[in-house]
Amino acid sequence: MRPQQLLEQISNETRTPLRLSSDQLKRLPDGDADVREVLVKQISSTLNLLAVSRLIGSIERRLDESLNLRPQQLIDLDWDEIGDGIMQAVNTVLQKREDSLTSPQGPIAQNIETYLNRTPLESIEDDRLCDLLLEMSYGTRIAIDARTHQKGFRRILLINYIYFAATLIENLSSQALTEEILDHLNDTLQKLEQVWGIVEFERFRIANVPVSQIEAPSRDRFIADLPEEDASALLTKTGDELSDEERLKLSEIMGSRTQNEINRHTLVSVISDLWVDHLTKMESLRVSVGLEAFAQRDPLVQYKGRGSEMFKELLSDIRIGVISRIFRYQPRRPGQQNQEQRAAAVETAPQKAAPAQAEISQKKKRK
Repeated sequence: MRPQQLLEQISNETRTPLRLSSDQLKRLPDGDADVREVLVKQISSTLNLLAVSRLIGSIERRLDESLNLRPQQLIDLDWDEIGDGIMQAVNTVLQKREDSLTSPQGPIAQNIETYLNRTPLESIEDDRLCDLLLEMSYGTRIAIDARTHQKGFRRILLINYIYFAATLIENLSSQALTEEILDHLNDTLQKLEQVWGIVEFERFRIANVPVSQIEAPSRDRFIADLPEEDASALLTKTGDELSDEERLKLSEIMGSRTQNEINRHTLVSVISDLWVDHLTKMESLRVSVGLEAFAQRDPLVQYKGRGSEMFKELLSDIRIGVISRIFRYQPRRPGQQNQEQRAAAVETAPQKAAPAQAEISQKKKRK
């Protein structure tokens, strides 16, 4: 094999562009130690340059800002020095960002001022404070639209509370953290029930129908433990005629029932979707498991083992799907459904009118 072909083969195997002088190229087939050392240095330098470039690129994408570092500046250093140089650049970028965000004229101060102009300071409670923390964490930045190539504004995240939250729980035991998470989830479910209760009672009030026309389970719970005369009088009242105590009770009942329906619907839909995927995967496994015989393995044993693992994965996916969907379910406003139906009717009206117009034009042509 010629020296140039040997060099190309080494370059292809290492996926690294290699260069040798004429004298080094002549000594390559003989396995010269000096030539080997030159190749090792070139390969090592190229791999280090690639690793440093990818590392800097990943950090810049995470920070959404340039580190102003060139990989060639760090290529001759060892990895400890490379790490120190990158961390120094990261700290510089973060310090500049902190100074910009926390300055009196910075975006965070402007967000707080805008919010306080809308909401007086004395009326800010815990829920309003959460809104303020959420609103002050976002800002805008000038950006170029990739499709239209026009200048515009892009919504960006100014403050990420995830790392601060991590510092609050880093010293908690697993049991204490589990209890805190469960308490938070239970409190969230109670808040969701309250939201659904308000929404459903508002629908009932707007409909202006008596209590006797609401769903039987909610109606029976509402009039339970009441004397027959009081229950009969309560069934004839509309939403506007109920007292504050009766409204609160009916709202709680409606919210609890609606949340139970959401949980039931979510569980059934998640199981249905994932079960179909599971059956499809099991069928694919049944078809492909016969190839295990070529590897001197019992197909039946492999099918049982893999099937058991897939079923455990199914149960885990069901838990994850149910939890994520329940807490992301968005309630609809009372008039939202009717508005969507009217919008759909408006969109389909021209489509229905088009065939009629075409038929009229065809009749004119025939005449």
